Amino acid sequence: MVLEFVDASLEALLRAAVPLSATDVDVAFDAPSREWSGKLNRPTVNLFLWDIKRTTGHARTGVETVVRNEQPMRRMVLPRVELRYLVTAWTSEHRDERALLSELLRVALTYQEIPEAYIAAGLADIAPPTMMVARSGETQVDIFKTLEGQLKPALDVVVVTEVDTGGGTPLAARVTDVGVNLGDIQNPTRRSGSRRVAGEVLVAGAAGAQVTSPRGGTSVNTSGRFLIPAVTGDEIVVHLDPPRTALVPAHGGVVIT
Repeated sequence: MVLEFVDASLEALLRAAVPLSATDVDVAFDAPSREWSGKLNRPTVNLFLWDIKRTTGHARTGVETVVRNEQPMRRMVLPRVELRYLVTAWTSEHRDERALLSELLRVALTYQEIPEAYIAAGLADIAPPTMMVARSGETQVDIFKTLEGQLKPALDVVVVTEVDTGGGTPLAARVTDVGVNLGDIQNPTRRSGSRRVAGEVLVAGAAGAQVTSPRGGTSVNTSGRFLIPAVTGDEIVVHLDPPRTALVPAHGGVVIT
């Protein structure tokens, strides 16, 4: 689906930046054959995807941590592919065609990446695709052959985008409490336990505030978090003005607002 999302993002950018009115100009992604062009009945911008390669110039290595469906994941850095579009303008008048192609060239040279406002929803979780006009000597497509002998200037636009392969390894949830059980080797049935509960204070200026429970005390660190001895049902008090309290749940930590 990544190709469809890139197509939609390019169309959204061109319609806004050229601009291309949806009521006056069509945007197509078909192969620009003679049969296709013979059916046109109004000005059309054609973006023909003619080449797909895994890029080497923008390749990255390593791993990264992302959140997918509220679940932290560790995955390899996403691969990047290079998509090459042959961009042509089709009008009934030569002068109109040159004017339209000039505006397309201006936009392709202006934007180094597709702005967020025009990116399709399917690409929202990856880096914005970059775009550029191919340099002299880089174009490998036979434009004359591709257009079936129709003499026409064309832009070779290169789009580089990440591809989310869907892979990754779920990471463990953040630790919210720590429990310790002690046993007596002389009396195995005798056991005692303690628990340290993690908390987060979502109040501005809470760093350094004292925190108490019936079983001990601590203070809020500079990140707004603390770890304190407590058991289920204990009341934790953050000594602010006014004081903020929370009851310790059976599992997990506490958030104080």
